[in-house]
Amino acid sequence: MKKSTIWMLITILVVVFIALIGVEISYMRSLITIHTNDFDGAVHRSLARVAYFLERDETQRYLDLELEERDRRMLDAQSSMRKWTLVPPSSVDADSITFDITLLANPAFYSYLTQMPEDDDLDPERKGISLEDVMTSEDLKDKYLRQKDLLNDVVLRVLHQASNRPVEQRVDFAQLQAYLDAELDMQGLSSVPYHYVVENKMGEVVYISEDFEDYYDGFEQFNYRQDLFINDPGYVYPTIYVWFPTRDQYRHTPLGIFIPTLALSLLLLVLSVIVVNSFLRQKSYSDMKSDFISNMTHELKTPVSCISLASQMLSDKDVAKSPAVIEHITTVISDESKRLSMLVEKVLQLSMFSKNENKTINFRNLDLHEVVDVVVQTLKLKVEQSGGVLETDLGAEQNCVLADEMHITNVLFNLLDNAMKYSSEERSLHLKITTSNLDDGKSLLLSIEDNGIGIAKEDLKKIFDRFFRVQKGNVHNVKGFGLGLSYVQMIIHKHRGTIAAESELGKGTTFNIILPTIKN
Repeated sequence: MKKSTIWMLITILVVVFIALIGVEISYMRSLITIHTNDFDGAVHRSLARVAYFLERDETQRYLDLELEERDRRMLDAQSSMRKWTLVPPSSVDADSITFDITLLANPAFYSYLTQMPEDDDLDPERKGISLEDVMTSEDLKDKYLRQKDLLNDVVLRVLHQASNRPVEQRVDFAQLQAYLDAELDMQGLSSVPYHYVVENKMGEVVYISEDFEDYYDGFEQFNYRQDLFINDPGYVYPTIYVWFPTRDQYRHTPLGIFIPTLALSLLLLVLSVIVVNSFLRQKSYSDMKSDFISNMTHELKTPVSCISLASQMLSDKDVAKSPAVIEHITTVISDESKRLSMLVEKVLQLSMFSKNENKTINFRNLDLHEVVDVVVQTLKLKVEQSGGVLETDLGAEQNCVLADEMHITNVLFNLLDNAMKYSSEERSLHLKITTSNLDDGKSLLLSIEDNGIGIAKEDLKKIFDRFFRVQKGNVHNVKGFGLGLSYVQMIIHKHRGTIAAESELGKGTTFNIILPTIKN
């Protein structure tokens, strides 16, 4: 698959996920808006009904007072009428019955008649004249007008007397609390806590709900308000302010549905990124492996060709067989054989990477200083011949580790060989190996420092990747397959240690290896 195709697919995948998350966020915002509007509407409806109930209760109280006063007047009228006796029809001829005109005009008389016992309750001989016998259409009209006047009197009293009373005398706050609880419960908000205050027409707070005195901090914190007794004369009314401390949590209740959906989408995105990253890494490994095979083929051809050419020279009768020539040819064959052996060793290292087995690791108690001394003695002459210096500072007191001597030796050779390969042409090579014990008393720090060309920051993150090579000139200018540092890291990890690199481009590199120690 072409690189451009891969990046196009990645771009499409990213765009699709961004669009998906955008749609989810937009849908969630719509749900929150709807939920908020429903909540606000329910609260406003509840407060409006509470205000109506308060005004209705006040009107009812004034109506009760008016009726009580009317009943009192009626009782007085009844007392004045007790001297009248109804004559049975059997005793008096109906044509001869006369009534005082003033009595018929008295409203209390009709009230008295309506409250008399039913005819069946009277002695048959004492039954009086029924109300229908005396009430005419004019009487009914007069009664209607009197009832209308009664209601008008009540309304006028409410408008003129009640509106001038303090709001704390007009509102039963216990009843107000009951109304609020009942109405909010009807709207499905019984589980939402709330607090409220009531202020009068002058803007003065006259009541604060229980358990809210310590938290009240002005009207700015309230979410809702409702005017009370809005039928009062004027334009300023008592007001109730209500605050829902968990309003935002209630409004964001739909997030409980959205968060799992978003989490699953993000998880899917992360998994997709991991898959794409793994694919890209595999492709990168494939490309580097191809480079490795190309380099290895080139490197193997060179010693094989040299050995083949030397063999032909030895077998060619036309070539003079002087001792010097024979020594030169045998030296070439020996050197190229060693080189070929080294290449085979690198291939075996690659096999270890593929199998990732521990059976080739033979742990034993090892004096790390002795291993360092052996490696230094082997490479010191080569370093000095190139005009460089190799020095050591082995200061670790606890220098015994549980390790495989062959692999630890190979680790040191690999690191020192890289330092020599990537030395600077502008200054003499300087290598330094130091050891020390860490403060925990259980670990040893082995540092290998050089003054070579250094490693760029973008390459420093990849130097332990398999097949990765820091280029110096063209691809074959520095011999290698990109396996050395990967092999080093694998061996150190198998020894339960760590390795890290510090480098500055143009100044040099330091490799720090930490290994667990054992008692000497």
